Amino acid sequence: MMTRKTWIFTIFTLLLITVSIPLSYADLERNQKQAYIIGCPTRGSCFSPCQTIITTGDTLTWTNKDTKDHMISSGSGQSGPDGWFSSTIIIPHGIFSHKFDRKGVFVYFDNMHPYVQGVIIVDSLPQSSFIKMQQSYFSDWCNR
Repeated sequence: MMTRKTWIFTIFTLLLITVSIPLSYADLERNQKQAYIIGCPTRGSCFSPCQTIITTGDTLTWTNKDTKDHMISSGSGQSGPDGWFSSTIIIPHGIFSHKFDRKGVFVYFDNMHPYVQGVIIVDSLPQSSFIKMQQSYFSDWCNR
């Protein structure tokens, strides 16, 4: 038979667990950002958004919403991969995630379709002057 103290402790523990689980998932979702690979028959932006702004420590997840396979690499279609991040082949409806743990600008492209490109701008503050300057610099870059 449970004593009153044991009963109160058990109820308190269950309440604490019930409250903390949703907060843990909320933290995960707050650090998850989404991007999509969309089909594009001609040159232009096939990543949506083409210019993605995230905070240092965030994870960006690309979902392939196209009917073709894709493969994402940091770097450019003209110069090739630069080695910062790279996916395996992403099949239709497949995903690729990468955690960005440092500030910077990361251009990337599709190895299978080198003219398809995007850019990720990462800073510790969401509205910093660094982000605004990079947004301005890359404003037309995705539509080349």
